[in-house]
Amino acid sequence: TGIPEEMLTSLATSVSIQEVPMDHVIFRQEDVGDAFYIIVHGSVRVETNHNEENNLGTLGPGQYFGEMSILFSDEHTRNATVVVSSDKTILLSIDKDIFQRIFVSSNNPVLAAEFELRVLKHSANLKHVLAHTLGVTSFRDFLEKEHAGENIDFWSAAEDFSSCTCESVRMEKAKSMWLLFCADYADRQVNLPHSMSAKLDEYINTKNQCDPELFDAARKEIFKLMERDNFARYKNSTEFSDFMSRLGILMLRV
Repeated sequence: TGIPEEMLTSLATSVSIQEVPMDHVIFRQEDVGDAFYIIVHGSVRVETNHNEENNLGTLGPGQYFGEMSILFSDEHTRNATVVVSSDKTILLSIDKDIFQRIFVSSNNPVLAAEFELRVLKHSANLKHVLAHTLGVTSFRDFLEKEHAGENIDFWSAAEDFSSCTCESVRMEKAKSMWLLFCADYADRQVNLPHSMSAKLDEYINTKNQCDPELFDAARKEIFKLMERDNFARYKNSTEFSDFMSRLGILMLRV
């Protein structure tokens, strides 16, 4: 994963394009950071102290690096050295002002989630993971292994329900969610307080009311359950490591 292709295209008018040869040093550890880079073609390797024995990983097309130094103060220095690792590498270079305007203020929630995850890494909260589409998939895979996949499925369905603008469609969704997740002996029953389930039953099956906020309390309840019971183990799992790796997040940011 990385920067969406459509965003790469739109950025072309506001960034500089660089073609750099094999072994060219983009920047060195301890340099003051003033630009952020997106890889269009080729690859780079990330090292500490420009030592190949301390290679932290390789980044490829669509992935990006250097954002940490320009998220913070002008004096923030690079934490690693980045060197071109393919015969021909093409980079988009974005200075700090443009970066702040396009990325930090972006209305793209997935892109914003990636930057939050890059900054927080293992200090990330569940909300940061679930703000990214790949994070939802990764966390679902982990919960299925813990026999708790119904929780993320209910949370996702409730998120979708709250954004539905058609009342008849919401009613259909509400009845389906009730039967699948909330009713007695439901196939994928979630652990809701009795009073909460009873209220949902009343509104869905007696009053036939389905405001967009109908499942909000239940969604928050299941979110807290996942955060309390599963998330700490998830952050130590291969699913979390693989998710971070797919985003191009290395152990040491540059």
